[in-house]
Amino acid sequence: MKGSLRNKLLISVLLVTGILCLAIGPFMYHTIKSDVKEILDDRLAASAKMLSHIVHQYDVKNEKPSSSLTNELIQQIEQNKDNTEVIVCNVTRIDGELIISTEDGNQDVLTSVKDGYSFIRDNGTIWRVFKLTEHGISVTTAEKLDKRRQLFNIVLIGVLIPWILAVLTLIISLYFIIQRVFKPMTQLQDHFDKHTGNSLTPIEIEDVPSEVKGVIAGFNALLARVKAVLESERRFTADAAHELRTPLAGITTQLQVAMLKQGETVDNNLKQANLAVKQLTELLDQLLMLARLDAEQMASITVSSSASEITAKALMPLQDMIQENQIQIHKIIHSEQDLLLPQELVAVAIRNVIKNAIQFSSAEQSVSILVTEQPDFVTWQITDEAGGINPDLLPNVTNRFVHDKKKGNFGLGLSITKAVIDILNGKLTISNTKAGLRVDISLPYSSHELNSEQTLN
Repeated sequence: MKGSLRNKLLISVLLVTGILCLAIGPFMYHTIKSDVKEILDDRLAASAKMLSHIVHQYDVKNEKPSSSLTNELIQQIEQNKDNTEVIVCNVTRIDGELIISTEDGNQDVLTSVKDGYSFIRDNGTIWRVFKLTEHGISVTTAEKLDKRRQLFNIVLIGVLIPWILAVLTLIISLYFIIQRVFKPMTQLQDHFDKHTGNSLTPIEIEDVPSEVKGVIAGFNALLARVKAVLESERRFTADAAHELRTPLAGITTQLQVAMLKQGETVDNNLKQANLAVKQLTELLDQLLMLARLDAEQMASITVSSSASEITAKALMPLQDMIQENQIQIHKIIHSEQDLLLPQELVAVAIRNVIKNAIQFSSAEQSVSILVTEQPDFVTWQITDEAGGINPDLLPNVTNRFVHDKKKGNFGLGLSITKAVIDILNGKLTISNTKAGLRVDISLPYSSHELNSEQTLN
């Protein structure tokens, strides 16, 4: 989440929304409270003026207070039932004569207040009071403060619920909008994930914003440059290997001729020189194999064969080495299923492992080859008794030119094996045993799903 622009944007929006809510909330609360207070105060004043107007009309007609006046006033007040539950009133003359009162128990309290708005407390109850004196009449209206608070809470809840729902709707909408806006970036990330070190195909995504198109164009341009560099490197490797093979072949021929003509003392030196040339030729062969693998010249050539045939093909060029080093080969094959794989590549991968095992083994030691079948893979298990590999060297043993120098090899055999297995979507496992080294090569039964665009790192 730390590196996600989408999450950062969403968190930023939530933070801004939260800060705005914290800033607007108190302001909205005080505004609603002030407006409700003003409206309720205006209602008290309007009720008082209404009563004053009605009583004044009776005074103009020279009517004295009577039950008919009281009944008429009460009828006027009861026209709004809501007010009768909340507002109480008291009407008196200047001389203190009571005209009407809706609260018998609060007459003294209501008549004792001053003109205008005020608060009074009576028997633990707080009242909001408005008193109006005009035309010789005092009209007092009052409302319980707890009733006001209830009304304020109702208004506040009525405002807060839509406001909270609006904020939640905004947050949810922003989440989906951000997801939709960043969808091209997600698609681009998926394409990046698919572009491992073995794939250099350009990215093609339609209907993307111009900003993303620029990123895609830049990435494709980078892929094109990397591909050009790799192709140049492969051509150089292949050309260098081919060019060096010719003089080496000539040197080998001349050494062999010299060995026939020279005496026994020089013959030993020539043999050592011939061995060095042979090793150099082997190195060039391995470099050429790497170049051929990089160029994908062999991976697509698949034939139907068995594990037994592939194993025999891998062992055939090693017969002289096996006899010369007096190594015993134990071969057990528990696989009869047809394999649709590039036979030459698989044979090379297995041969390099067997060759290393022979090269590191002493006389009379054995190399075991066990072939087994799993639901999705066929596995070659190759073990030797040569003591294994230095644990410090083991994690990097498949890297090029990483090798145990005491045996004079070049550190390319396992690199080639690893390259072949990666191309064929297989798995290579190398581990030490008590007696020596164990190498497991697991390959799928068919390479039909092989990506033709794959190349080596």
